[in-house]
Amino acid sequence: MVQITMFSPSPRALQLNYHFSPSLATNQKLFSRGLVRINTKAWRHSMFLSSKPVLKDGALSIGGKDALTGVPDNVVVTPLTNSSAFVGATSVDESSRLVFKLGVIQDIRLLCLFRFKMWWMIPRVGNSGSDVPVETQMLLLEASKGQDLDDSNETSYILFLPIIDGDFRSSLQGNSSNELEFCVESGDPAIVTSQSLKAVFVNSGNHPFDLIQESMKILEKYTGTFAHRESKQATELTNYI
Repeated sequence: MVQITMFSPSPRALQLNYHFSPSLATNQKLFSRGLVRINTKAWRHSMFLSSKPVLKDGALSIGGKDALTGVPDNVVVTPLTNSSAFVGATSVDESSRLVFKLGVIQDIRLLCLFRFKMWWMIPRVGNSGSDVPVETQMLLLEASKGQDLDDSNETSYILFLPIIDGDFRSSLQGNSSNELEFCVESGDPAIVTSQSLKAVFVNSGNHPFDLIQESMKILEKYTGTFAHRESKQATELTNYI
């Protein structure tokens, strides 16, 4: 899994970035509310939606909205906080690499960060599961206004973060049937499993940047394997990036 480090770019850098990536420019709505708030210290802990992720009747509801439909019976949801949970699945076969279907994503705006090279990630936008590329490290869904989301008409967001589950790393991907899948692999043919119950972390909130930041803090506390950037001292090199 690739760790995501976020920083606040200069206005000039933002202007250059929009010219460089048309796909980002067409989705300024998704980011425009958050660019000026990345470095704020007063995180809004009330930004999380109070509805716990629920798997019922073949639909995974996150923050009061059906994020996935047609969810297979082998998918398992393990609650973590009032707004977040782990999503995993089981298989009848053991392997060092397993691919599980999670359900269908359709007609909802989404943003992916995926590895297109070993050490680099780039964004992709879309509106269905088939738009999610292989090796996606983060998936953000935009729940439209007017939906019944925790009795609120505000736009809300649903976050999927593949994480490390034991000896297995995970990533997201879509298929031609608009199904979201997650892949777990150990990288060693001798290390096999038939299940991964905590492969994907999911959370929901009404502000995308706060949602990502606070979700990373939840995972920092749960895993104890990394430190959030707020507790790290930046090196001098970052002044030149």
